[in-house]
Amino acid sequence: GQRVLGIKSKTLNLVLSADMSVCGVSAAVATAAACKAKKEELSIAVGISLAFTVVMMFILPAVCNALGLDQVLAGAWIGGTVDSTGAVVAAGELVGPIARDVAASVKLIQNVMIGFISLGVAAWWARSGEDADGGRVPATGMGLLQEIWKRLPKFIIGFVAASAIFTLLASTGTEARQEGIAAMLSGPVKMMRSWCFCLAFVSIGLETDIRKLANVMGSAKPVVLYLCGQAFNLLLTFTMAYLAFRVVFPEVAARIAAGG
Repeated sequence: GQRVLGIKSKTLNLVLSADMSVCGVSAAVATAAACKAKKEELSIAVGISLAFTVVMMFILPAVCNALGLDQVLAGAWIGGTVDSTGAVVAAGELVGPIARDVAASVKLIQNVMIGFISLGVAAWWARSGEDADGGRVPATGMGLLQEIWKRLPKFIIGFVAASAIFTLLASTGTEARQEGIAAMLSGPVKMMRSWCFCLAFVSIGLETDIRKLANVMGSAKPVVLYLCGQAFNLLLTFTMAYLAFRVVFPEVAARIAAGG
């Protein structure tokens, strides 16, 4: 982004890269908080991501069906490239139920990376002391730890804790408890999650100055960066999925396809 396209903002490059390589909006929000990116830069990344997610949600399943890919390979490809978890499930369903489940599993594994990436970005940025406006305030010792904690998105802690708790409850409880957890997650929790997601986008919009947004955007370079990154992501993910399910672990793919 910086060397080839000439995008000056390191934080914009980083937020866009996290968005396209991990899991879309959630990764962009976490990374933007960790590197203290400008609100306008986060808005650009979120807007580009959502626009292309809608397109890929329909095009990628059509490509998988046209190429005649089996559902396991198609699901892995979709799960590793389409940004949003909800869009991944919808795209996988267009190929088939097995593709949907594989795609959702791959995306959930990617979601776990949010914590590691945000922690790494927070640590690196705090150590370098570089802010979005180019200022340098290096931190060391306890000051470094405090700065990392300050930059670390706190929702990551809730994400990890909730995942651990519900995984433990679902894996150790009775069948009735597992059904109760599933009903709760598909009912009131799902509705609350949707409202919180909407409020998060509204909050981003309320903090975004359209005039500054145009200045930060500057040109179509952020879009070009996203397109180049996604093109590389499509090729790399397909290669890795093919090697995993066709070369290294074909018996696993066969067992998944058979419903095992």
